[in-house]
Amino acid sequence: MDIINGERAIMNTNHKIKFLLKNASDLDFNIDDAEISYLINGKTNDSYLLDFKKFKLVLRLNSKNSSNLGINRQNESLILQSLDKKNIIPNLVYMDLTYEFIIYEYIEGIELDIRKTDSEDRKKLSSLIESYQDIQIDLPKFNYFNHVSLYWQKIKEIKQIGNLRENKIEAFLDKLSNFQESNWPALLTHHDLETNILVTDSGYKIIDWEYAGNGFHDFDRCSTGLIEKNEMIDDLIMVMNELWTEINYQN
Repeated sequence: MDIINGERAIMNTNHKIKFLLKNASDLDFNIDDAEISYLINGKTNDSYLLDFKKFKLVLRLNSKNSSNLGINRQNESLILQSLDKKNIIPNLVYMDLTYEFIIYEYIEGIELDIRKTDSEDRKKLSSLIESYQDIQIDLPKFNYFNHVSLYWQKIKEIKQIGNLRENKIEAFLDKLSNFQESNWPALLTHHDLETNILVTDSGYKIIDWEYAGNGFHDFDRCSTGLIEKNEMIDDLIMVMNELWTEINYQN
């Protein structure tokens, strides 16, 4: 029987995953025993379900576009190791030393819809943010100016920019530079929290920490609507999302 393109792509991916994991040391499972299937919804990385019948794991293949997206995989690794014992994230199973992939436990859950949260949900979410911001991690203050400037430079390299938009972004970068130099408290910040909270039987779990860092203390609260609007942070979130989308879908 002929193999259609979709089936061939699945076979090629499964072969790649099995080759990758067979070359990884210290794994306490045999990848040949797993049924591999693609998990959707990832915005940055590709994730796969490894079903061993008695247990399930998630393999996340890190984006090849990480540097253009301003992701520091070494920092992410440090953050995940710091969070692993806080019951905030799915249990880590394996972290590749070359930062090509990670493996963590698969948890049954649904994505929290921020728009449909009630007062009890918001109370839980607020406590969750407080719990990870209690963690002290030896990372520099997150540089929003450099982060947005990187995005903007990449976009100018791949497309023509009109004068109106260029003036608008450059004016925002001037404001952002002043904000960056101001004396705001820097605490562990997810930076993409609103789309990465899973509601599980054991409480909220947060995934995908690749954009995290010691950022503006109320960024995650602003992005999830837990506090009143902050004009600077609201504008920053809007610009970051806009530029990220352009870079992510043109590479």
